[in-house]
Amino acid sequence: MWNEFYNIITTRSSELLDLVQQHIEISMISLFIAILISVPLGILLTRTPKIAGPIIGIASIFQTIPSLALLVFMVPILGTGKWPAIIALTIYGLLPILRNTYVGIENVNQSTIRAGVGMGMTNLQQLFIVEIPLAARVIMGGIRTATVLVVGVATVAGLIGAGGLGDFIFRGLSTNNTGLILAGAIPAAIIALLFDMLLKFVESHATPGKKKGDIISKVIFGIVVLFLLFIMFFGALKPLFSSDDIVITGKADTEQEILVYAYKELVERNTDLKVRKESYITGTSNIVEGMNNGQYDMYVEYTGTALVDILKEDDFEYETPEEVYEHVKQRYEEDMNSEWLDTIGFNNTYAVAMRKDDVAENGIETLSDLRKISTDLRFGGSAEFQERSDGFIGLEELYGLEFKQVETLDSGIVYESLRTNNIDVADVYATDARIEEFNLQIIEDNKNLFPPYYAAPVVNKELLKKHPELRDILNSFAGKIDDDRMRELNKRVDIDGKTEKEVAMELLKEEELID
Repeated sequence: MWNEFYNIITTRSSELLDLVQQHIEISMISLFIAILISVPLGILLTRTPKIAGPIIGIASIFQTIPSLALLVFMVPILGTGKWPAIIALTIYGLLPILRNTYVGIENVNQSTIRAGVGMGMTNLQQLFIVEIPLAARVIMGGIRTATVLVVGVATVAGLIGAGGLGDFIFRGLSTNNTGLILAGAIPAAIIALLFDMLLKFVESHATPGKKKGDIISKVIFGIVVLFLLFIMFFGALKPLFSSDDIVITGKADTEQEILVYAYKELVERNTDLKVRKESYITGTSNIVEGMNNGQYDMYVEYTGTALVDILKEDDFEYETPEEVYEHVKQRYEEDMNSEWLDTIGFNNTYAVAMRKDDVAENGIETLSDLRKISTDLRFGGSAEFQERSDGFIGLEELYGLEFKQVETLDSGIVYESLRTNNIDVADVYATDARIEEFNLQIIEDNKNLFPPYYAAPVVNKELLKKHPELRDILNSFAGKIDDDRMRELNKRVDIDGKTEKEVAMELLKEEELID
């Protein structure tokens, strides 16, 4: 575990630094906005105590909404990326600051306030000279609490393409790579602690009667603040000066990362276009939303996912995989602002797997055979699989399978859970290298529950119209990567420990697409 962690921070240090910058950026912007909202609002509530309870209660309700749910609510409104994450994090930071501002000012000694009135102070003078300084320690306590909360929750932002250290954590979860998880979690914890220490310094120098400290500590503090502000505004303003012509994104798994890197390299080596690779995103709907609103120009999709998840045509009748591809391609041309290019060649279909020893012991060949023992088995599957008609719902309705226990697991943890005998049956992806590595066996889908999932680039129509040369470039992999080849490429990352970028470059060289 620690060897993997060491390898990641040494071999992928530039990527780690980028994620740290993104994490600090979204955290600081969120915190800054939360302070701008909460402190004035908290002061206002001390002047209008009748509405203080309801307002703080509303802020408390927002605090109880799970962070992932809050992010998902933002996507249909604002799309994916940093700003929906920043707004969600801002909402999470409101309550501690608002409540502490209100309580801090409310608890200022009334005799001190009356003394100020007796000295002829105006309301504003009382606020800034008496109340805020005396309440500063309590207010800073709320800001410190909000800071740690925001930095921690910011890891979830990686699920919607906002970047940050959550990228490493979720990649680690999807590939069961503890080194990647630690490479995301440890820096996030360090950032939270550093922010807390910095704010503690502010608190000690802002509280009346406290030692003010020497000039050196103030200079160091000023440098740190300027550095953090630079990181925040550099990241926020960077998109305004970006010269990227194409934005490519992908889903949260190994093969998508490999393909995204490969396509990026292909385009940049064969055209004058500049390509930006966006953080990978969890959830097909989030990517489709980004494609529809112009955030992304290209990603790799699967025919079965498009048919069932996007077009909602799970009752479409077909005889060959080619029919599914042609139907999906036609529907996109008619109704969507993106276009399907040629299929890459592999079929990463959903599948159901068990340990080979259990399959042999129970004489299981097909999913129909599984029915006779399913009530004694524990099933584990991803959240998406369990909600799909071509997933767990189909296993129940088409095959009549009833399991002893059903668990929702991350797709990366599923394989390890099967290997270690924590579950007995699971949904897997046909091109995942861990099926063979962990001595698992796919059970035949004898009633064709799972549609074909052939992969192909999906590209913005306007981009193809503007740069027609991209069609041939992006079709460079058409028909060249079959299931075995994709499984072997995934193995280089998931089992052998190479990075997705390294494997993408190896693929391009093996196909003689680059020197």
